[in-house]
Amino acid sequence: MRLGELEILEDDFDLFVALDDTDKIQFLFDALEHGTEEAVIKQEIKLADKYIPKVPFITAEDFSVGRHRLCVTTFRNEEIHLNSDSLKAIRYFVNKLINDGILLWKLDNKKSEFDIYRFFKSYKIIGKGEPFSSN
Repeated sequence: MRLGELEILEDDFDLFVALDDTDKIQFLFDALEHGTEEAVIKQEIKLADKYIPKVPFITAEDFSVGRHRLCVTTFRNEEIHLNSDSLKAIRYFVNKLINDGILLWKLDNKKSEFDIYRFFKSYKIIGKGEPFSSN
């Protein structure tokens, strides 16, 4: 290592002080090999992954199933909540997912105050496979 050639500015040094011993060694190596800016970015990403809690990625969509409404909420493509004014619409959607090759596991989650429709079902997506043949 050529530590005499390394220049660490005040803001970069504040980050350096916050690192663990092994991360400090990695920071010094990366700073010498790739530059201080790249080393700082790499360590900031590691610190963010370590200390910032992961917020699940949530999507919600409303569909019309005949004359009924169906709200489909997914959480990181791992869990799906179905909320509708018709139990038949929920069953129809679940059967459609299964026929498309989505493997579901029924969960015992309870309806919350945010679920405005009468019926609620939740499932964990446990896998994806080939669609079932209609023949």
